[in-house]
Amino acid sequence: MVTMEPVLRLARQIGFGRNDLRRPVDRVDGFVVGLGVLAGVVIVIVGVLLGLQFAERESDVAAQQQATRTETAAVLLTDANASQTALARWTTAGEAHTGMIDVFYREHAGASATIWTDAAGTVVSRPIGALDIVLLVGVTLAGGFTVAFLLLRGLLHLVRLPIKSWSARAWDEDWARTAPRWKQWR
Repeated sequence: MVTMEPVLRLARQIGFGRNDLRRPVDRVDGFVVGLGVLAGVVIVIVGVLLGLQFAERESDVAAQQQATRTETAAVLLTDANASQTALARWTTAGEAHTGMIDVFYREHAGASATIWTDAAGTVVSRPIGALDIVLLVGVTLAGGFTVAFLLLRGLLHLVRLPIKSWSARAWDEDWARTAPRWKQWR
């Protein structure tokens, strides 16, 4: 069961609804909190739009890479060294090529390895896939949202410090007026 209590509490704090006990300082604090909520909504909307634009750009890069890169089998000519590279031979478009490629640790000469090559037969990284794009956009958005909301929270805290001080002074003044009458009834 979903409860609306947090939403109603926020609405009351912002200043919706009539309350004769609400002081001007409470209304100012509510206005600042409302602006903070509005800024949070704007951050989410802008973040999603930027994320979609980033994903579209990366999709274009992925399509270009997938169109220009070819998966090729290479045969190792030497054992893999400690830096996990080995001399290998591969053929693309009928032309033989030789060069260093990245391999798993302890691969031996004669083993086959999968590499990606461009049109010239040069070894390149594998093309970006859909999962790579989703992870890249997801991590970027998560990091961006975290930083943005931490900055927003810090800014709200700094803006509300003088308001809280004003509120404390107002409570002291109200209590100074009320205390003599309160003690009179004891």
